Amino acid sequence: MPALLEPGTFLIASLGLEDPTFARTVVLILQHVPDELTLGVVLNRPLGDRVKLYPSEELDSITEGMEFDESVTRSELFYQGGPVEPGSLIFLHRVEHLQGDATPIVPGLFAGGDLDALRQFTADSEEEGPFVRFYLGYAQWEPGQLESEIALGAWILAPGDTDLVFSDDPEGIWQQALQALGGKYAPMSFIPEDPSLN
Repeated sequence: MPALLEPGTFLIASLGLEDPTFARTVVLILQHVPDELTLGVVLNRPLGDRVKLYPSEELDSITEGMEFDESVTRSELFYQGGPVEPGSLIFLHRVEHLQGDATPIVPGLFAGGDLDALRQFTADSEEEGPFVRFYLGYAQWEPGQLESEIALGAWILAPGDTDLVFSDDPEGIWQQALQALGGKYAPMSFIPEDPSLN
């Protein structure tokens, strides 16, 4: 059964999606109100070298006081969430008891909340593995726009998955999401980006 267009749903870019901004992306829907805006974040675009485009003091101030595994680099914590307002920050995390206004997205996954409480959690926690990701910018659709893109076959809907959001291979999330859907979608995940390599 196809997933519904609602918060927590993954939008997996189909091979027919022509907008290069979203080529081979997986977007997590954070807000969908029919007749209003739909908002989401791109999950599989780690900042990588582009991290240099942002003032390092700003990025440091966001993560200040947070304890991370030594192997975690800044480029693994920060992602290009989308083309809209690239200076804005959205964060997703797994910390259920975080006070404040954290919004449940799918079981075990929350958006926003109190950054200070998150810092405290990281200082006290023994948890292994990633539990927070920061997204600079977001994706946004006008009323009806996303529905028409879906009708044209640009996006494949799938149920959101917390483990996939925190995948230790973020650049592989698109392939992993298609393989998880199975059926006719799994073979799509093996088509190379450059068709001449096929």
